[in-house]
Amino acid sequence: MTKMPLKIRSGSGRFELAQWIASKDNPLTARVMANRVWMHLFGRGIVSTAENFGAAGQPPSNPELLDHLAISFMEDGWSVKKLIKRVVTSHAYQLDSKFDKAAFEVDPDNALIWRMSPRRLDAESLRDSMLAVSGQLDATPPVGSVVARAGEGPTGRPRLGGDGISQAINDPKNAHRSVYMPIVRDNLPEALALFDAPDPSLITADRPTTTVPSQGLFILNNPFVIRSSEAVADKLLKSTTTETERIRAAYLTFYGRTPSEKEMATAEKFLKGFQAQLAKDRIFPPRQERETWAAFCQALFASAEFQYRK
Repeated sequence: MTKMPLKIRSGSGRFELAQWIASKDNPLTARVMANRVWMHLFGRGIVSTAENFGAAGQPPSNPELLDHLAISFMEDGWSVKKLIKRVVTSHAYQLDSKFDKAAFEVDPDNALIWRMSPRRLDAESLRDSMLAVSGQLDATPPVGSVVARAGEGPTGRPRLGGDGISQAINDPKNAHRSVYMPIVRDNLPEALALFDAPDPSLITADRPTTTVPSQGLFILNNPFVIRSSEAVADKLLKSTTTETERIRAAYLTFYGRTPSEKEMATAEKFLKGFQAQLAKDRIFPPRQERETWAAFCQALFASAEFQYRK
């Protein structure tokens, strides 16, 4: 990093500091930004310690690439859009996730990008995807704030005369995009907190990705997921007439592809077995069909293909 010139004519010096930070004479800013963009697009930065470019951090996996992106970023007028375009139109970004044994032996961490590493959707994208697939997503910004409407008092438990903030931020009927959800310190919405949304009390450069039992239990039991599954089931029952058509429509809706013969047979077996179990449990026939298809849709929500980018 170059030394900051001390040429402050008047004022506090903040304007001069900002000019120096975003100056070609200070290459660190461009390198950090290029690394952050790469990290968000690939899931891992060229410098894996995105918050630490110092001696305590990890060295870049490809220093020449980082320098190239940083220099191009500055030459393009510090345009983030042009930087993103440069990366997403590259050969590396267009690779699929196919496993290669020889490449894995040389680079098991995929630091040099010999394939696109499978990545789970982040918490906001996963929730929004469920809403979009079920046809419930409300893209319009909400009016006002549930935090303001809840009034004064603790946020961790309901209060007399109202539902409380905790209930409001975890309302399963809330169909707005996750970006519009209220974020209360120490009380993140469950749909976000379980899937590694960052702590709003801290600065987080790179989100961790964990796989814990509570995530699976959320998909199985949470009212939001059940409500979304029922909404997809209702769409399938209204738009199709035969079981085969509904299975194909479900795969197209969730995965953007048609099922294979093996997947078709597995789905038919699941539907038949689940409906038989409902009949055994003496569930009324009118409810059996809807509950069967809702369970099938919930299973698709829980699948790795729905939750992971490949």
